[in-house]
Amino acid sequence: MYLHLIAELKRRRVFRALVGYGIAAFAVLQIVEPVMHGLRWPEVTLSYVVVALAIGFPIVVSLAWIFDVNAGRLERTPASGREFKGTHIALVLTAIGVLAAAPGIVWYFFLRGERVSKAEVARAASIAVLPFANLSGGQENEYFSDGVTEEIINALANVEGVRVVARTSAFSFKGKNVNVRQIGEELNVGTVLEGSVRREGNQLRVVAQLIGAADGYHLWSKTYDRELKGVFSLEDELARAIVQALKPRLVPAAALVQQTTSNAEAHDLYLKGRFFWNQRSREGFAKATALFEQAIALDPTYALAHSGLADCYSLSVDYARARAAVVLPKAKAHARKALELDDSLAEAHTSLGMVSELDFDWSSAEHEYKRAIELRPGYATAHHWYFLLLAQIGHLTEAREEAERARQLDPTSGIINAALVGLFLDNRDYDGAIEQALKGLELNPNFDLARVWLAISYRQAGKFSEALAALDPVRAVPIGGLRAQLLADAGDRVAAQQLLAEVERRFSTQPVPRGGLALAHLALGDKDGAFLWLERGVEERDQTVVTGLKVSPQWEPIRSDPRYHTLLKRMKLE
Repeated sequence: MYLHLIAELKRRRVFRALVGYGIAAFAVLQIVEPVMHGLRWPEVTLSYVVVALAIGFPIVVSLAWIFDVNAGRLERTPASGREFKGTHIALVLTAIGVLAAAPGIVWYFFLRGERVSKAEVARAASIAVLPFANLSGGQENEYFSDGVTEEIINALANVEGVRVVARTSAFSFKGKNVNVRQIGEELNVGTVLEGSVRREGNQLRVVAQLIGAADGYHLWSKTYDRELKGVFSLEDELARAIVQALKPRLVPAAALVQQTTSNAEAHDLYLKGRFFWNQRSREGFAKATALFEQAIALDPTYALAHSGLADCYSLSVDYARARAAVVLPKAKAHARKALELDDSLAEAHTSLGMVSELDFDWSSAEHEYKRAIELRPGYATAHHWYFLLLAQIGHLTEAREEAERARQLDPTSGIINAALVGLFLDNRDYDGAIEQALKGLELNPNFDLARVWLAISYRQAGKFSEALAALDPVRAVPIGGLRAQLLADAGDRVAAQQLLAEVERRFSTQPVPRGGLALAHLALGDKDGAFLWLERGVEERDQTVVTGLKVSPQWEPIRSDPRYHTLLKRMKLE
């Protein structure tokens, strides 16, 4: 009986109709879902569509049993000569239709629903704090509104169950007219906090509003009027109100904002110092150093100011070409002082990690970065500096994992995305490096360091003309050594030698990365000249030398030279 029924179902092309309808139903869902979100229809709309398509399965089965298409015309299917009871057939056909629809229904309402609900919960407990608008008038007050924003970011990052986008990515939207939905999609967050700061004398007004990224609706808003001396309690109150709106799993009873000074003027100087430190320039570091020193003079127990001063000294080696022998002892002293004052401060452990790294004390640096991440898992800078350390000592797999964590926390950070290019290069994945460098330029077309990494990636892939073209727009980064290297690689040795001689002649007044000069000498076949610059680079902790000397493919031509291994031993990497 049942074998005859199956044969009849095949003859009447019922199974073919089911497959065709299933494909059509899938196509309809693929079209309806993006249209629904684009028109901002309620989520229940998609459920109605799924149910309607499911009901269609038994109808299609029944119609396929009764009718057939012949020569473009719809005709009743002729009987096979074997009698089937109408009620029995109706039940069988309905059962077939229901069984065909069942997998899709189960997936959508149970399996997919569970996965989507988990994703929605995770996304809902996530936030990007956009730079608060400065309504105080004058660029001189810009640092204060930025500082308040950064303090709120830091406060929320300490709350379990809430994912907070790091400062760099949040500040990438400063001054841009971008709608909230686009920000939510780009940063993968469910909520966006925006607001304004107005400061008049000792009076402070902060307006904040929390917005749902999916629909742009306001979830919460409030205005705070305080005296400037109450800025800490204001930041804590604001952070708590946002956390309550997000309804995370746990809100600690302790204050969210870690108040490391009771001196409002010192705190103000610290905010201004971080404003200039974030500029990553020689002038910015000079201003930041002076401001942190003033803050410490007002409150010698201000741990954050000591940490900020340590970071100024450490990064000035790379960004301001400061003498390592002069600034590193100062950096170490202030990092240790910050920890002596507050051992629970993630920033202080990160500062000491960088100092230890520049001292070639790799195990101590790793310990400090891990401790910082343990204290504050959402601190992107700790993850960023830690993955650079792991790459330097050759732990490339662990470095890649840590780099992804840093990028998740700070997705639009130009410096993090640029550093990821180096990981691709270290793994000899040159196409991946080029792709990553281009992604970085999409995020920030004016970021010269991304262009430098793109040129290096093209060079490793053997695309010398593309590499030279990538450097043409670069203005803010000294690239004379890299350009000379590329000219030599492209076969123009005369131009390469002339440019290299000119760059070296100006080095005392216009220093360029020593790694680029060493590589230019290598490209010209001059190993002795290359090692001269490498030795100076190791001595001065030049990151273009130190960072990739152990693992970068660019140093392949000298790996068999005993002098190379002597340098690695000096860096305690062998």
